[in-house]
Amino acid sequence: MPLIFTLLLALLPSLSSYAQTPTSAPAPSSSKTLTACGHPMYPPLSWEQDGELVGIAPHLVHKLLAEHGYTVNMQVFGNWERCQLAARQGKVDLIVAAYKTRQREQYFLFSDTPIVADPVGIFTHFGNGSVSPWSLDGKTWGLLFGDSFGDDFDQASARRLHVERVSTGEQNFRKLALGRIDYMPIGLSTGKLQAQKLGLTGQIFPLPELLTLEYYHLALPKSSRLEPLLPALSARLQALTDDHYIQRITFFFERHYLDAP
Repeated sequence: MPLIFTLLLALLPSLSSYAQTPTSAPAPSSSKTLTACGHPMYPPLSWEQDGELVGIAPHLVHKLLAEHGYTVNMQVFGNWERCQLAARQGKVDLIVAAYKTRQREQYFLFSDTPIVADPVGIFTHFGNGSVSPWSLDGKTWGLLFGDSFGDDFDQASARRLHVERVSTGEQNFRKLALGRIDYMPIGLSTGKLQAQKLGLTGQIFPLPELLTLEYYHLALPKSSRLEPLLPALSARLQALTDDHYIQRITFFFERHYLDAP
């Protein structure tokens, strides 16, 4: 187990599962138009650009559902938590990519095949650069509304960590660069891309130890009309993974994010 994860778990004396009451799922429809949403600030996986959701996951959802005769309307709900809420309330047919956690499994069905693996690091500011080992207790962590980084971290952050949540990734990055928060967990790839885009590469950096390795999956609200298609969608994702298709398009979407105004 990574040292960072061991330190986090030490802050939480006992881990126990927790439950919430599921909400009702959307009613089946004969329409061939679907509505989807996703994380609006997690490049290259998905992000909002000119009012649209773009990136690896939206591209794959368009591609896979088109093969079954569907068109997909990508919605942006302002932040990641609102997208998940909309899906729980039946306002969208699917989430283009989400981590699989115990809490989310109460509401959603997930593809067996993940879209991408997501190594998660902990970013800090260079004011902490000379501090080793890094002290995690008593520090301020910056997360987005709706963020999850696995069941163990979620419980630790809820019970033991001092967490400040904001709506946009840019807010968190600038707070971290200014030293207003101490740590920010985020996927290494998206963290480095966003820091580069914001011109903050020289002010923040990831700690050498990974926090965790998570996987993004296609997520359907329970009782979704797409549930019968889920095995076929999983198999198609596996075929695209085996063919290195997702790996090949990743560089394109990284450049697309960095080159966009």
